[in-house]
Amino acid sequence: MVYENVIYTQKTLSQRYGISIAALQQWFPYAGIVKPKKRGGYFDAAAVEVADIFYVAIRIRRLTFEEYLEQVIPAGGLDTYLRLVNKMTLYDFLTKHISEAEQNNPIVQTVIRRLERNEAYQSASTTATSFT
Repeated sequence: MVYENVIYTQKTLSQRYGISIAALQQWFPYAGIVKPKKRGGYFDAAAVEVADIFYVAIRIRRLTFEEYLEQVIPAGGLDTYLRLVNKMTLYDFLTKHISEAEQNNPIVQTVIRRLERNEAYQSASTTATSFT
């Protein structure tokens, strides 16, 4: 099970994704992950969120590192990229267009929950501003 409110080191973050520390370090320049300043430092929540999206892009959407760097980042992120290329949102892709096994992946579940929270926040702020 993947917990969302956990502080991650390189070792624990690599374990989260089922890869080696060396493989995780190869993700940094492609995904835009900011490595902790000091040895044994911790990744902030934003870095883990970026790493989760990168994981979904390369493992679930099956993009290469170069495709992510050259197409997804300039498009404005994975959600925008999927809207342009596949005419669907990231949420729709993760909930309707991948296998049951992939939907049950703990990282995918975390991204789905994050998207649902963001959508709830967006709709709540839109509703609140429409009354003024």
